Amino acid sequence: MKFHIFPADDPRSATRAILLFAGWGMDEKPFVRTGLQGYTLIVIWDYRDSSFPPELHGMLRDFREIAVIGWSFGVPAATEFILSNPDLPVTARIAVNGTMHPVHDHLGIPAEIFRGTLEGLTEKSLSKFYLRMCGSSALFREFSETYPQRTVDELREELSAIADRQAIAPRGVWDRAVICKGDRIIPPDNQEAAWRDEAFGIIRTDAPHLPDFNRLLAVLLTEKSLVAERFARAELTYDDNAVVQRRIARKLISLVPRRSATVGRALEIGCGTGMTTGMLVGEIPVADLEVWDLHLPASLPSSIGSTRITGRECDAETEIRRLPDGSLDLIFSASTMQWFNSPGSFLRECLRVLRPGGHAVISTFGPETMHEISGAPARRQYPDDAAIGQMLPAGCQKIHLSSEIHTIHFPTPADALRHVSLTGVNALSRNASGATARSVMAAYPLAPDGSAPLTYQPIYIVFGRPRHPSMHL
Repeated sequence: MKFHIFPADDPRSATRAILLFAGWGMDEKPFVRTGLQGYTLIVIWDYRDSSFPPELHGMLRDFREIAVIGWSFGVPAATEFILSNPDLPVTARIAVNGTMHPVHDHLGIPAEIFRGTLEGLTEKSLSKFYLRMCGSSALFREFSETYPQRTVDELREELSAIADRQAIAPRGVWDRAVICKGDRIIPPDNQEAAWRDEAFGIIRTDAPHLPDFNRLLAVLLTEKSLVAERFARAELTYDDNAVVQRRIARKLISLVPRRSATVGRALEIGCGTGMTTGMLVGEIPVADLEVWDLHLPASLPSSIGSTRITGRECDAETEIRRLPDGSLDLIFSASTMQWFNSPGSFLRECLRVLRPGGHAVISTFGPETMHEISGAPARRQYPDDAAIGQMLPAGCQKIHLSSEIHTIHFPTPADALRHVSLTGVNALSRNASGATARSVMAAYPLAPDGSAPLTYQPIYIVFGRPRHPSMHL
């Protein structure tokens, strides 16, 4: 395998990486304009040799978070990498227009089509392949500006090597699979069959085999530095505007399993302004509470009543990996998990760090959340409660899983978007223009009374670590 590193825009914050296993016929050139702010992009290609570059493996240890994207025939290689490197801080694991069975009549490219491609490979047939991959002449012309510099002979060798490989992996290795209905390389129906029982969630789009990776990365991964910036700006306006979030926190606290003794050590993930912190310790007796957030409130109290409080400004999705096994009695997190790149991995870490008899009490948001702003570019796609249920870690004691709908109404779409901004959750991307915001408002669906509705779909999750190993989900 070969690789190329595209450094993050700001080297000072380059602690996260996207490891993109490209498809057949690629090198680094088609990805020269690809990236997501706050992440270093590392492109892998050339699967004639299945061994992962050892020098790159050493570099990866310097990152706090690694998101793995497997595209097309890069999926089997990415699967092998994930399984072979459990020590690396891999969060998101997303397959795009590919399966773990590259040559398969029902789960990949049909064998006859693959064989015809291999036996008839020429410069002319390669150009036709790239055209089908791009999906249109216009996109092919754009692709031609960054055409891969690969010879037909080496591509033939690579294709022959790929034909003999498939990935064998336990269920749940991949978080999500992206299937583009315009894919003319790997039949979408075969991809559907391949991922039906393998990934926690399937995302379907109308794109071709080569999607717009910039748009895709913005939908699939969180630009965490931007999240921190926006919540910091909304610190003074959050409490007055977070009406739904307050209701969610109140409901979530009511779901904390009650016990006669004081909770010894608890962790709140996503403390925000401290609003939920005060609500939590007002209802649940906690001896020691540690609070985490990307941006801690300016004045964090050292105690509330008899509860000792300490704070840590960090990315909880990666920081939780540093906690010892069985070190917490309670994990509480309201309206935060939706920002994580891999909720499934986070939930597994929660179970690991809970003591026997401990509980995780968490809320996130479902796919109906802010569906009124569906026209916004790079709108995140949240998993539903059924998908969340599949993510619950093996061996946990499932206590509660439910969702509900909250809709609030504003005089105008502009007021609805302003509310979203005042709570720190801007629905538009960092680079969205004023014209984009105006187009979102123009397409905003109004209620019969002319008001602008805004929907939230909280999902509530409560699970525990059994006191006895025989008690499991």
